[in-house]
Amino acid sequence: MTEKSLIIVSGGDSKYFPLLKDLVTSIRNTDKGKNIAIGILDGGMKDKETAQLLSQAVQVVSPEWPDEKLKRKAKGKEYWRINLNKPALDQYFHDYDIILWLDGDTWMQTWDAVPLFVQVASKGKLAIVSRSTRLRTSVMRMSKRPFGWVKAQGILYKNAKRARLPARITWSLVNRPVLNAGAYALRRDAPHWANWRKWQALCLSHGRPFSSDQLSLALTIYEDGLPYEALPDICNYMGPWRINRSTQQLVDYYVPYDPVSVVHMVGKATSSVLDGRAVPGLDLEGNPVNILLGHDVSGGKRTIE
Repeated sequence: MTEKSLIIVSGGDSKYFPLLKDLVTSIRNTDKGKNIAIGILDGGMKDKETAQLLSQAVQVVSPEWPDEKLKRKAKGKEYWRINLNKPALDQYFHDYDIILWLDGDTWMQTWDAVPLFVQVASKGKLAIVSRSTRLRTSVMRMSKRPFGWVKAQGILYKNAKRARLPARITWSLVNRPVLNAGAYALRRDAPHWANWRKWQALCLSHGRPFSSDQLSLALTIYEDGLPYEALPDICNYMGPWRINRSTQQLVDYYVPYDPVSVVHMVGKATSSVLDGRAVPGLDLEGNPVNILLGHDVSGGKRTIE
């Protein structure tokens, strides 16, 4: 894989800029990432922030709103443009064979995930991590209803109902695992892009803009049957958290405790990094420890006793 044939893309606004900066730095700190192409979708950054990225040889692109209706609906939430344009990266980065997307709240601890993303994408398949893994203690949320009935609460099913998709399609997603759109790779000429945009346009008619990318991507795979391969958890790791004290690396929660490659700090983990707080986790011996998750850790020590 030549440098010119791969680009790593992310996006965010001023709130996420510290995380975006860490993501870029984490890529550049790896031997193979020093000269790799990086693109950032600008979802509301300040001029001085884009200037910092440009100084690191990062391509900064201002993505368009899919239509004026969505722009009005956003009411100034410029960061919506990021999720709305995940299915359109092939139209923004014409000079590259493979596009690897990493969310703005990710960073790269090791380069190990990149060859796996590239290997799968090179075959014309979507490379992505499924949320149906050994890290999950349940595969679907269920809520109790009167008279012993239960109601499915799966994310894809709920979002499909909210988007008012046909009943057959909605029900087909009831037990499907989420394919997490926080990290994925596709060849630029893959057919997935056009199908993804088609489904997103339908989902946006009534559904939530912020979750439209993940729902429409699931429909591209599960409804249209376009090919994908599920990658190991370390390629888009969202916890639970464990650390190797001797190396100070975040590792997979279960044996063989492989080092995490792409760290994805979703939800409370993201806010903890922005606020400089630690999160609870374990070391290799199973002892409780507080862990600093962000890339830029003062003194290089992640554990707080």
